[in-house]
Amino acid sequence: MLAACLAVWAFCTACPPPAGALTLLTEDLPPFNYMQNGVPRGPGVDIVTQVLHRNGLPVEPGDVRVLPWPRAFNLALNTPDALLFSTARTPEREELFKWVGPVMHVTVGAVVRKNSRVAPRRWRDLQGLRVGTVRNTVGEQLLLEQGVPSALLHSVTTPADAVRMLAAGRVDVLAFNIHSTLYMMEQGNIDSSEYTMSMVLQKFGLYMAFNRATDDALVARLQSTLDAMRCNGGVPGSSDLARIARPYASFFSPDSFPEERNCPRTKPPGF
Repeated sequence: MLAACLAVWAFCTACPPPAGALTLLTEDLPPFNYMQNGVPRGPGVDIVTQVLHRNGLPVEPGDVRVLPWPRAFNLALNTPDALLFSTARTPEREELFKWVGPVMHVTVGAVVRKNSRVAPRRWRDLQGLRVGTVRNTVGEQLLLEQGVPSALLHSVTTPADAVRMLAAGRVDVLAFNIHSTLYMMEQGNIDSSEYTMSMVLQKFGLYMAFNRATDDALVARLQSTLDAMRCNGGVPGSSDLARIARPYASFFSPDSFPEERNCPRTKPPGF
């Protein structure tokens, strides 16, 4: 009996946590993550859920909590089993989470009207301008790090509000990721051709950000799985990651996703 119990214990300790062990958090940030007919969609959602599924952590649509970014970020910091995606990995955030990725890449820029009298091309050009940001996002952090006074920042909770603020002329420039900015303009019947990115603020990798209490072994397994999904067996465009990204090609340039690797493709268990 003791031997049997020990065998069961050993087997269970080698298994991943049960499906409900993680609190999955993201934001409504198309085209990365968004709600479609009440179901979370987007390349960020698809890649993350596939990584979890291949580790015995299947995800149902209702398992993903879609929240405003400030709330999701704070929950991830304070919930032991939390996974926040897709999160820009910055030096300021490095010690706040445990990381798996990159899942995608993002360009954060300064967006202005093409006919505007202001078109910042250097950090110092932002001084004195009304700058729109989304609260607690990497764009806002970059501005504060570069010495842009917080009094000049017009911070809102959602990206959609930020885009509307720029279109209404309540700010001179919007500091946010260019992919979501242009997408939301088109969805909101705002002519995106009237706007341009006058300067790149920074490019970041987007990651799965785990609460610091998350088991290191689980984090390592998930990273190994994501790395394997980049293998194309020597045939460009045939990796599992490329397959997942393909339906979203109209929204993203190829460099928005991690590069494929020339390594043997492996079929995950159950496939």
